[in-house]
Amino acid sequence: MDANFLLILNFAVYFAVFTACLVKNTNFNIILVGLTYMAPLIPLGMTDANIERFLIVSYCNLIFGIIEMAFFVLTERPEDITFDRPYLKQLLGHVSPIILALVGMSFIARATEIPVGLGEGAIIVALFFAGSIMRVWAVAQLGVLRFKFNIAFREKQTLKTDGLHGLMRHPTYTAMMLVILAYAVTTNSWVWGVLGILSAWFGFQFRIYFEELALAEQFGGEYEKYRNATPMWLPYKL
Repeated sequence: MDANFLLILNFAVYFAVFTACLVKNTNFNIILVGLTYMAPLIPLGMTDANIERFLIVSYCNLIFGIIEMAFFVLTERPEDITFDRPYLKQLLGHVSPIILALVGMSFIARATEIPVGLGEGAIIVALFFAGSIMRVWAVAQLGVLRFKFNIAFREKQTLKTDGLHGLMRHPTYTAMMLVILAYAVTTNSWVWGVLGILSAWFGFQFRIYFEELALAEQFGGEYEKYRNATPMWLPYKL
């Protein structure tokens, strides 16, 4: 099948899903997430030299973008969008560095003309699907009450300490970092890959710092006991 047709098809499918998501639940967070993954899907700039990485970027953003939009459609509520100081702080400190990493590495990879080797391709696929599956699994275990863009607690929300959260405190972030590692490998550049990883890691650490303060305030000793017993990123303490 013609590569240009596939790029156009991917963009069309994504745009259709994006539109359906906005019809279902229109809010700023979904628009932001949707545009983040749609930008690298724009089917312009592919050549015979960069076709392989261009297609990889297209499929990664199509798949993961749809996953992320689905999460936000199912979990976001109108009252979650406040545009107050804490919300804007998270937008700038947490979200912006991750968007910069995702979009930046996507466009670097799209422009890279180095062919994708068998080993490199296997690493990209393994990291991307491991991260995507883990992300879906972790969010499904959290449920719609706990997963949200901003740091807030809803009525009847409880502390999650079992499942993947029994192994590590932030499996949803660990999962997304695996996906970001896949993006980094796709750039075929140590410089841009490391910069992208560090940018995303900063964004997640920013989020974790304030999230854990809020969790400690909300759940008190129960959360302190959980935090002391459970590693942050990986299922074992370094």
